[in-house]
Amino acid sequence: MHEPQKTPTPRFCNQLTLIVATIFIAGLTATVIQYRKLPTSIPILQSFTSDHAQFGPKIAIFYLPFVALLLFLLLHYLEVKAAYPVQRKNKPVLSHVQRQNGILTFCLIKNSILLYFTYSLLNDLMIAFGHNRILQQWQAYIFLALLFIILSFGIIRGLFLDKKVKS
Repeated sequence: MHEPQKTPTPRFCNQLTLIVATIFIAGLTATVIQYRKLPTSIPILQSFTSDHAQFGPKIAIFYLPFVALLLFLLLHYLEVKAAYPVQRKNKPVLSHVQRQNGILTFCLIKNSILLYFTYSLLNDLMIAFGHNRILQQWQAYIFLALLFIILSFGIIRGLFLDKKVKS
């Protein structure tokens, strides 16, 4: 019996990942360059409003980018794993279209998260220097809604693809 082939990652995903990774690296580079100018105590925990809930050492500005990088790498790993057909007990191998749906979903989620965390990093940098915040409450809600829509779309599309493959 012929073995199913690896599903290639769509070019769109590769290009999107390159653009978002470049923006993340640029934001991180800007933070490293400005690090010496930061005050010793910066706001590290904020609410969706303009309140500063907690202050901490300036090294804390790198906490969110570190978490973002770990999430990005985890989702990238899952995206790569989704490309390979896996034989499960008593279940058929996922079709090429089903695997491609998984790849697209992981790609969109990982890049959305990295872009949002980069935006949050630049927002934290602006606040640390005493400027107005660039990240407003409604933008955080829109981001959460966007992630929910992407995830829901991937799940719903996957369910329709499941029914299509079975029939």
